[in-house]
Amino acid sequence: RAGRAPPTLAARTLAAAGYPVQPQDVRRKGKGPAKSSSIPAGTPYSKELRLLAHVLETATPGDPLSVCEAIESFGKNVLNPGGQWLKVAGDAKAVVLTSAMRGKPKQGSILEIGCYCGYSAIRMAMALPGVRIVTLEVDPAHVVIARNMVAFAGLAHVIDVWTGHSKDLLTRIPDRYGGVDKFRVSGVFMDQRGSRYDEDLGTMERLGILLPGCVVVCDNVLKPGSPTFLWRLQHGGTYDNHFVKLTEFAMPAEDWMSVSVRRADAPLAVAGGGGEVDAKGAEPPEELAQLQWEADRMRAQATRVPGVTFQEWAAFAEHMREGMARHGIVATLDAEQLIEEPWLVLGVHGSPPADRGEKEVVTLDAGTPLPSCYAVGC
Repeated sequence: RAGRAPPTLAARTLAAAGYPVQPQDVRRKGKGPAKSSSIPAGTPYSKELRLLAHVLETATPGDPLSVCEAIESFGKNVLNPGGQWLKVAGDAKAVVLTSAMRGKPKQGSILEIGCYCGYSAIRMAMALPGVRIVTLEVDPAHVVIARNMVAFAGLAHVIDVWTGHSKDLLTRIPDRYGGVDKFRVSGVFMDQRGSRYDEDLGTMERLGILLPGCVVVCDNVLKPGSPTFLWRLQHGGTYDNHFVKLTEFAMPAEDWMSVSVRRADAPLAVAGGGGEVDAKGAEPPEELAQLQWEADRMRAQATRVPGVTFQEWAAFAEHMREGMARHGIVATLDAEQLIEEPWLVLGVHGSPPADRGEKEVVTLDAGTPLPSCYAVGC
């Protein structure tokens, strides 16, 4: 209404999107938005709602870096002391993700499966300004929170958050962007249930939307694990792979991320889609199928009370690592190696910038900018 100041949350979101808002409207007045401390733990989506409130309280509208830092701070300083964990690809994982995506071909969009609260989408948008990021999330409540995060960060013009399961959406999303002949993907980040990685990648291959040189990054392939998917990558013959060892965000447990680059001789897209799934090589050994079942069981247990402790996760990661090693699946790169040479994450497809000038160094603090584009296709 005329003469009334806009609600604080609305004002801060408008400010993030670049609309003219008076500074006094952005400051909290009266009750304002719910504070993170006022949302009772244990209520539905209390963790995610407290996270959103924390970001609105502590981050700066229109500043995506401050939003990501607030998300990480909530995970480390608010949840961790109580033994809770925030499933975002922070710290070393953000460095691996952005290092890989900076090496994707210039053309094409980034497709993310498993948006959760929007952290990784924001990280990728920061690393690749102007690139369209299409992200899918199955949980409608998480979609609402992610869209608020994205809008507050001032990135709603480049990040599209879609509601639905990848099994239903992957075949429909291209039509939202002009059809499979126009919707081309040069980067993929999968952070959904690991046992879906194989099927979802196969759907993208069959649709013919993956460009040559497409970079595919998958999280949590050691903990809880995706052993049959890693076997497929390793034996399929259409991707060059690195399995990157690192420490899980805000948890004293080892995890891996897979980084795969689609080879130039991989099957090409055909007009109108209708391609074939890449060859997968030999069937995975029975032990890897058993490990996959155990990984899914751990995922399910983590969603139930009392959940899985950090110590149990660490022990399970060791069990998974030993089991996969018996079949030749081992980490090929340590994230620490990316501190000075981030292009190593792309393997044979990565190379240092032609003119590095003064030596550029990154740290595993994901807020540090990485060197400019340094890979094939850039």
